[in-house]
Amino acid sequence: MLTLERHQRILALLEREGSARVTDLAERFDVTEETIRRDLQKLAATDQVRRSHGGAIFNDRSTSESPYWWREIANEEEKSRIAAEAIRRIAPGDRVILDASTTAWHMAKRLPPQPLTVITHSVQVVQALAKTDAIEVIGLGGALARSSMSFVGPAAEQQLEGYHADKLFMSCRGIDLHFGLSDASEAQARLRQMMLNQAGRRTLLIDHSKFGVKALARIAGIDAFDEVITDAGVSPETLAALEALSVEVTVV
Repeated sequence: MLTLERHQRILALLEREGSARVTDLAERFDVTEETIRRDLQKLAATDQVRRSHGGAIFNDRSTSESPYWWREIANEEEKSRIAAEAIRRIAPGDRVILDASTTAWHMAKRLPPQPLTVITHSVQVVQALAKTDAIEVIGLGGALARSSMSFVGPAAEQQLEGYHADKLFMSCRGIDLHFGLSDASEAQARLRQMMLNQAGRRTLLIDHSKFGVKALARIAGIDAFDEVITDAGVSPETLAALEALSVEVTVV
C-alpha cells in the first residue's frame, strides 16, 4: 500500500471512530508501530489529527482549510465520477467558471480539447489546462491561499466581477440542508458567492462526505443552484430533501 493511500485510510478511520491507538493501526495496516508514528506525525503537522498518548484523535476540519494534498486523495473515486458527469454538461463554445475544488480539478484534467473559455482562481486547474490550446484559460489573480492552491481576496473578486460565464461548476467545504453551503475561509466563501452571481447555469459538485457539515463562512442556500451532482453515498432522506427544494439532483 502506498503511503498516501495509508494516510487516506487512517484519516477515514479516525474520522469515523474519533481516535485510534498506534498498536491497533499498525496491526490493521500490517506495518510497524514506528511507521504509524511517522504517519501520525505527518498528519498532525497538517492539522488533520491531534496526537494523544499512544495514538491519535481526529481533528474536525470544518473550521480550517484542508491542505490540497489531502483533498486530492480524499474520496477520489467519488469525485472522479462526479467530474465525469459534470463534463457532460459542457458544450463547445461555453464560457465556464471552475472553482478551486479538487472535483473541478478532476474536470479540468478530463476536459476534451474543444473551443472553451475557462475562468478559474485555481492554480491546479490552470496547470491542468495549460497544454490544451483549444481552451482559453483566464486565471484570476490575487493573494495565494497555499492550502487550497488558489487566488483569493479583493484583486480576484474585482477581476471576476468583469466576467460572465454560461456555466459554473463549484464545490465547498460543507453542505447543510438548513444552513446551506459553507467554507472554512471567509475569502473563499466571498469569491464563491461572486461566482454564483457571474454565471448563468450553476451546478454544485458535492460528494457524500460534505453533507451535514457546517463550516465557518456561509456561501449561499442550496436553492441558489440549478443542479446538484453527488454520489451514491448520500442517504435517500437527504436526496428527497434536496429534490423538495426544487433543485435537480443527479447521483453517480
